[in-house]
Amino acid sequence: MQLHLQHQLSVAIENTPGRLAAVSRLLADRRINIQALCVIDNVEQGMVRMLVSDAANARGVLEFAGFPVVAAEVLVVELVDQLGQLSRIAEALGTGGVNIEYAYATVDHAGGPTRMVMKTTKPRKAKEILAALAAS
Repeated sequence: MQLHLQHQLSVAIENTPGRLAAVSRLLADRRINIQALCVIDNVEQGMVRMLVSDAANARGVLEFAGFPVVAAEVLVVELVDQLGQLSRIAEALGTGGVNIEYAYATVDHAGGPTRMVMKTTKPRKAKEILAALAAS
């Protein structure tokens, strides 16, 4: 299990066609790569959460274009997909008093590498807890 803290950007967008394209085009035009993405919708707006290759520049570009942006520290967990892996992680964090506010992940195939992004109440403590779990 590999663990690292990273800054995630959350961008509020109108829930209309083309808004995600506008965000991604702004970043691509400045050679900022989107490394992870989660898009959530509700009635009035969408929320784009992403990890990018240059969070500081991406934030500036998006804010200059009028998009509201919030940065947050998240824990990125790289591991191998195995049955019960999420249960072990969630139990260890819960026992350690760390709440998972939200997470997103994907895996190409069972047993393959997985990259999970977790927003927790205490990201640094979460990293310590999971490092100890990985070492055991």
